Amino acid sequence: MKRIVWIFVFLSIACHSEGKSPFYFPSEFVGESPSIQFFYGTLGKPFEVKDSQSILLYESGVLCIFSLPLKLFQLELGGKFQICLRMDGDTFFRWKEGFSYLEKTEGEYPHFYESGKDWKIHLTEFGKWKEETYKTNPSLEWKQQIWSNGIVSYQVFAVPHPIFLQKSKSECEVLFRSNQLSLALNQTPAIVLTLPCPDTDLILESIQNQNDIWLSECTPNSPIVSEVFRHSESSYMRYLEWENPTDSVLCPKAESIEWEKGSELSQFQSNEFLKRSRLVLPHGILLLSDEMKLQGIPIPKSFLSSLGTQTLIRFGESNFQDFPFSFRQGEEFFSNQISFTACRDQWKYWKTKENFCGNPGIPNELTYDETLFSLPSCSLEGIQFTEFYPGNQSDSQFPFPAFFEFQNRGPRCDLSSLNWIFNDSMYPFVAKETILEKDALFLLVRKPWTGWGNLEREKPFLLPKVVFQIPAFKLQSRITKESKLFEFPNHHFHLIRNREKNLHSIYKSEFEFPHPKQGANPILQSLGFYMSPGTHDGVVIPRVGGQLLELATNQFPFFDFGFHSYEEGVFTFQTSANHQLFFWKPQSTEMTTFAISPNHCNGGMIVNLPDGFFSNGLQSLSYLQKDNLEMVRLFWDQNSLNEISNFGIHSLHPEESPIFFSSSLTQSDSCSGFYRTPGNEKQRSLEIRKSDLEGKYDTNFAIDHNTIVNWGNGRGLANGRITTITPKFFQIEIDPFLTEERSEQLYSYITSPKLTRPTGFLERKGPVQIEAVYPNPYDAQNEWVYICNRSNQIEDLLLYSIEDETSSDPLVPYQTRFPDKVPRGKAGNGFVINDSLLLPEHCAWIVDPDGKDWYLPIFHSERDLLLTVGTTQTIGNGISSGESIQLRKVKNGNSYLVSAFGHRESVRPFRKTVVTGEYLWLKQNTNGTSSDDFETFREEN
Repeated sequence: MKRIVWIFVFLSIACHSEGKSPFYFPSEFVGESPSIQFFYGTLGKPFEVKDSQSILLYESGVLCIFSLPLKLFQLELGGKFQICLRMDGDTFFRWKEGFSYLEKTEGEYPHFYESGKDWKIHLTEFGKWKEETYKTNPSLEWKQQIWSNGIVSYQVFAVPHPIFLQKSKSECEVLFRSNQLSLALNQTPAIVLTLPCPDTDLILESIQNQNDIWLSECTPNSPIVSEVFRHSESSYMRYLEWENPTDSVLCPKAESIEWEKGSELSQFQSNEFLKRSRLVLPHGILLLSDEMKLQGIPIPKSFLSSLGTQTLIRFGESNFQDFPFSFRQGEEFFSNQISFTACRDQWKYWKTKENFCGNPGIPNELTYDETLFSLPSCSLEGIQFTEFYPGNQSDSQFPFPAFFEFQNRGPRCDLSSLNWIFNDSMYPFVAKETILEKDALFLLVRKPWTGWGNLEREKPFLLPKVVFQIPAFKLQSRITKESKLFEFPNHHFHLIRNREKNLHSIYKSEFEFPHPKQGANPILQSLGFYMSPGTHDGVVIPRVGGQLLELATNQFPFFDFGFHSYEEGVFTFQTSANHQLFFWKPQSTEMTTFAISPNHCNGGMIVNLPDGFFSNGLQSLSYLQKDNLEMVRLFWDQNSLNEISNFGIHSLHPEESPIFFSSSLTQSDSCSGFYRTPGNEKQRSLEIRKSDLEGKYDTNFAIDHNTIVNWGNGRGLANGRITTITPKFFQIEIDPFLTEERSEQLYSYITSPKLTRPTGFLERKGPVQIEAVYPNPYDAQNEWVYICNRSNQIEDLLLYSIEDETSSDPLVPYQTRFPDKVPRGKAGNGFVINDSLLLPEHCAWIVDPDGKDWYLPIFHSERDLLLTVGTTQTIGNGISSGESIQLRKVKNGNSYLVSAFGHRESVRPFRKTVVTGEYLWLKQNTNGTSSDDFETFREEN
């Protein structure tokens, strides 16, 4: 079998005429009768052409028509041909005009018919030509790379070549079709050229020989996915493009393509796919498409329906993990390209009515001549972010769409070379050349701002309804794939949502803040919205201070800040988690309520706080004070807030030192059981704090004649006389109530209509204190009371008795009552059993005389005294859970209260109940006058 290799013949540089390109064949070899030359497996040297998209080249009286646009023809290693003939300039002009009709997209096509020596040419429609031609049953046909005898001629570019027909032994026909995609296939214009046939046997033989060589030398690998697209409203419909990125010929061994999405697996295989995928030329492309005009390998729509989602695609050894991609972005369409260049200079074969950035069938990095473009691409450093608005689509009255605003701080440039990457999705800036002037602004919008005249592009990005921060994103160069990350402080929160509306954008200059009144669009401002899409003027941000007026951190949390009505500007406050929150305080506003979301307790007129603002333990707030702009720092712990607020029933009002918080006295109109006034006038409770000076007290405001003070010592009450020293400082005369026994515990009791509940103080402690109680042990008689001497004197416990709510018993050393027993704790712990003298900072256990093997917590010491009761009326009779206990001292025939656990002698009566196996332990630095002073622990089994 003969092996034929067609070689391109070039004229020398001397044959160039005024820089014009030479022919592929010397003009003296070309006559008036057209000759067709077929090439396969060879490349010529590239040469310069003025119009790389044209298939016509006319020079020195010779016209050559190419099967591909000139630039592609030079690079095509597979099947291609050229037809050359001699003609005069007038005839060429008519031919050129006739071929321009292939670019028409609508209306009737003009008449075009020419004939000459051994040729004729005319314009028709593809459907009409197909109907007429196939009645003649041609002897040989070449379309879609496959000859009618079954031989496949492979191609680098997956774009359709003209259809070649051999109608008889001597007459052939070539159909040149339009590359417009906007018309139906049968309605597209086509030009039919009839000419003498070449030696088709030699052509087929050369193809077969070259295929055999490639099959013997090929690499058995698979191509990689290079581009995907899916959108039924685009002329491109759906396609999947595979590319051989190597300089070798590939021969994939796989016979099918697999799709895997979740648990679903599907495969595609067809005879045409098997034929056309046996060889993939260097940098060649396999195109699978459901759009017949693309002339790719036909594939059902169902196999391409999940493109642009989380789909795994396999072809032999090649795997491609697809990712979410929006193929339509506003009025523009984009393919998902693995390797790409700028949209504007991407060499495109197909013509469509829509703006499209894609390149089915041609390597994505193939570009036009750079000299065609005078503007540089926009640089990553030149584009700066200036403003963000999360949208107001939920408000049907003012459905302003979300936008990201950018400014070109660099020179005049083209935007089509940049991608925006947001939420792991890629959004190319524009599908065609878009010029951005220096300092011009550019918007990426969720929906168009119709009629505003902004330079904008619609992108289908998603945002939550409530947004407090500028989301992070990247800008990426399409050419170099270099990217620039735009991150914003994750501890900054912008409180731009008010009354279920996003009223402000976030303005970015040297730092970020809610958009101020200055520079805001006047139309939007008149509607209550502060933003400036499409403009970005330098603004001076006034700072304003505030005052925390009310706070509730438990059920339905909120807080109110008060401001000077005449001021406007940015108010900032900071939490214990170092979160900084920014709020634009408008003029005429004196009070603002901040809460997570509107509800019946806080009302609807709130400024939204981020979710979780209160849940992580809000322990402080710092802000600028409204009168002098000095920093205010309020610190607290949650336990103290719970106690002061009666576990969330009352909201709190900050007070000046030394008062901590006061409680709200006003009951909510809409929130039953709660005392709070979000957004309304404040009525605070009276708060009293004991001074370090005996008998003296601080308050948050002046007390009046309705305030009543009593003294108590467990034996009786006496009225106290109040003397006001300053409006917020008073004293109580206690001398008349002083007793001769300084170890007696003494209380004060204070009542007032402005107190949320009667209050009082432990004015004087006894020397020995009850510090732990175990009322309900697992073993019924193993209860105990733990006492400690917190004075600097030795106390003889023989002078003490212990009382429950019904009986009293004197204390005795354990050995006194049980001289023959040596008691031990559950873990073998020992005691001092024969002594009643309790030294300072020493402790003792009072136990049931019938108990044994007592459970003792970790605070037990071997030096602890062990005592019991003289009879079995109190502890010996069992301590009930929640029962009050008193420790008393007898002197000169009188019984003095020294310490108490429970409601009888506490300032705020309480009962602290526990379940079996639990004991109570006094917290450090507390007096034991409240149930909150005791912690609950459980016996370790």
